[in-house]
Amino acid sequence: MKQVLDAVELLSAADIDGEAVAAVLRGAGDCEVAVTPLAQDGAATDFLSIVIRGRDDTAPQLGIVGRLGGVGARPAVTGLVSDADGAVVAIATALKLMAMARQGDVLPGTVRIRTHICPRAATRPHHPVPMMRSPFPMRTMMAHEVDPAMAAILSVDTTRGNRLVNRRGVALTPVAKQGFLLPIPDTMLDVLSWVSGELPVTLPLTTQDITPYENGLRHVNSLMQPAIATDAPVVGVALTAQSTVPGCATGVTSAVDCDVAIRFCIEIAKLFGAGTLAFVDADEWRELQRRYGSLAHLQTVGRDDGEVVS
Repeated sequence: MKQVLDAVELLSAADIDGEAVAAVLRGAGDCEVAVTPLAQDGAATDFLSIVIRGRDDTAPQLGIVGRLGGVGARPAVTGLVSDADGAVVAIATALKLMAMARQGDVLPGTVRIRTHICPRAATRPHHPVPMMRSPFPMRTMMAHEVDPAMAAILSVDTTRGNRLVNRRGVALTPVAKQGFLLPIPDTMLDVLSWVSGELPVTLPLTTQDITPYENGLRHVNSLMQPAIATDAPVVGVALTAQSTVPGCATGVTSAVDCDVAIRFCIEIAKLFGAGTLAFVDADEWRELQRRYGSLAHLQTVGRDDGEVVS
């Protein structure tokens, strides 16, 4: 919770940028931080890459992507927006992992964390409530947010602007891999119930939700967009609410919910790095491929005038 509050306070600043966040991270412990600014046609953001090394360089590396349009929507609204939770969780998770390492608890595997810092994002119409707009096309965002070294990904995103989950807290999606929607591992459901103290909640997805934003079809939000840019399995970690809340609403960030999401991510990182948790059943994956072939075309924008566009 301390790291959550520190991250919320840090990202609430009107002039926050990637270098300011990187300075805090570098001062907090042993990590590798890179900042990549990107500006074009009046839009701008700073992409953050954070690497926290584990004990074993050969262990599988977990990716944690803090997904969002922006931490703020200035000048339209003042303050930290609901959409910021992906960045809050990503930054706070890094701070907590480094605090653990300082106290002697280094995780088995390396954890790679990606997010971006944009205090002046735009908004866009969306049913049932408005959402934040990404500064750049989603394929560009994913080029910076997905690291090829990530063997599996937890994608964390505010997911309150829907009527699919009417409960406040954290919900998990099915596993998305190369166009397939696969079962949530039982261990993940167990971990979520342990860290929340409640029965696990799941977010239903449709095929459209794991296709690129650029195809113009309806998506629940951008939670699953990392799945378009990797062959690795992706699980969405959705911060939800009982009511529908606009992504551009301020004053709605729940430190308690962010804390649950962070503890879930860290527990999964322990198990994944130790090799005791697999996101995908290898035998079932092979059988799916044998019976049905590849669905990787769902990672593209699909056919346009008879041509498949990547």
